Amino acid sequence: MPIAQLIRRARQPSIEATTLASFTARLLIILVLAVLALAVWRLSEILVLLFGAILLAIGLCAATQLVSRHTGIRRGLALTGVFILGLCILGGALWIFGSTVAAQLDEVIQVAPAGFKLFMAWITRHPYGQQLLDQVRGTNVMNATGWATSIVTATVGLITRGIGFAIIALFVAIYLAAQPERYRHLCLRLVPAGHRPIAEHLAGVIGHVLQYWLVGQLVVMVTIGVLTGFGLWLMGIKAAFALGLMGGLLCFIPFVGAILAAIPATLVALTQGPIYAASVICMYVAVHFVEGNFITPMVQAEATSFPPVLAILSTVSFSMLFGPVGALLAAPLTLTLMAAVEVLYVQQGLGEAPETDAMDSGSNEASLAQTR
Repeated sequence: MPIAQLIRRARQPSIEATTLASFTARLLIILVLAVLALAVWRLSEILVLLFGAILLAIGLCAATQLVSRHTGIRRGLALTGVFILGLCILGGALWIFGSTVAAQLDEVIQVAPAGFKLFMAWITRHPYGQQLLDQVRGTNVMNATGWATSIVTATVGLITRGIGFAIIALFVAIYLAAQPERYRHLCLRLVPAGHRPIAEHLAGVIGHVLQYWLVGQLVVMVTIGVLTGFGLWLMGIKAAFALGLMGGLLCFIPFVGAILAAIPATLVALTQGPIYAASVICMYVAVHFVEGNFITPMVQAEATSFPPVLAILSTVSFSMLFGPVGALLAAPLTLTLMAAVEVLYVQQGLGEAPETDAMDSGSNEASLAQTR
């Protein structure tokens, strides 16, 4: 037998063993990735909670930087002052308006179902309305009160859960805002050394965009809440303060929040008369027209805005994935994904230049300023 053939036969078991070991290693890697993907999916609510905490931490860092720059005090003391001031403002608001808001929300829950029943009775008097209701499976016009109760309760529950979510995320955000550079360094350590500059640039862009969006959204929410509450009060609508507060808070959800806020207000007004309901609808349309065409363009930059269709689809998609909390965070989540696509795919993959200066030149400076 030739020597070469003997050598090949001697090496064949070792080659087969190497191939089996390589296959086993790859199979284990696939299984580990599958387990990690399943764990991430099962813990999706925790990840959304973490994202909300990061969003709050960005706001705390921005406020801390502002206080520290204008007062000259150290960052740690500035953060403590911002947190205490925020608690004082929140506690004072609850002390002054808490009982009023609770009473008016209870009134909304009690009155809105009657308005919904009147609306259903009005629809059934028209042939086309009755045909439309007949097309809906399981429609029970006589039990319309249950529909209204579920709608209003879901709206109030969305706000309540959002407040509870914010309280939990706030405590996590405090730790993130206290040592932002530490957590930033830990995240960058997970990225290969060759890609860390890109990852750092992406983090700067996301932080810059979310900071500007937070400031703009806060201005929009306060403006919408004041205008809505004042308009309802002028028209003599019941529970105007609570409905205005609901309108301001729900503006955190783009486009869909405006509709959710208008529904209970219209139902409450309908119990006072059809003219009141029509006036409320016109008032909400006018307020959001002013907000969309004048207020939002002034307080939000191009980098923090996105098309209405994308806003609606993202709100529906994230609400289906993560529930009400996903709807609340749909806008910042969408902005984060848009920033990632812009930096990783458009700029790095396609080699395109950034469209706006806010997404490129100012991102690293803003990100560094937030962490100081």
